[in-house]
Amino acid sequence: MRSLLRGESAVWALLVCLSVAMAAVSFGYGITKEGGQVGPGFLPLVSGVALAVLSAALLTQSVRRTQETSEEEVDPARIRTLWTVFGLLLVALLLVPLLGFLVAFGLLVFAVSAFVEKRRVLPAAGVAVAATLVIYAVFVLFLAVPLPGGLLGVGGDG
Repeated sequence: MRSLLRGESAVWALLVCLSVAMAAVSFGYGITKEGGQVGPGFLPLVSGVALAVLSAALLTQSVRRTQETSEEEVDPARIRTLWTVFGLLLVALLLVPLLGFLVAFGLLVFAVSAFVEKRRVLPAAGVAVAATLVIYAVFVLFLAVPLPGGLLGVGGDG
């Protein structure tokens, strides 16, 4: 059972590294624009830092649990779910340059909702569309942050 917890710790450690890299790359996009406006790198920076902090906290918790666990039962389905979501996140990040942030994000939310959470297709699509519209409204319309549009040019990339 300890090996399952070590696997969970490895996922959190990998997610910490990925999110720190995401935050570091965001500086290349520009955190602010002229006049002090929020730039296109602001979202990846904030997301990367927040994800790194949360992942580091969960990594710490997982390592402590690994040290305390001797014969406790660990649910293998939970570990499998964690790896699945991590894989889907990686695929979504790889799709951003091709499809744009909003489309990749919408597909990620749909995939997690439909395949991980096992929701029916129509409600999962509704959740994905609603989440994508909220992200668009907050970042593009309200904060005027141009999101990467990818080859499709979707998302307010400026």
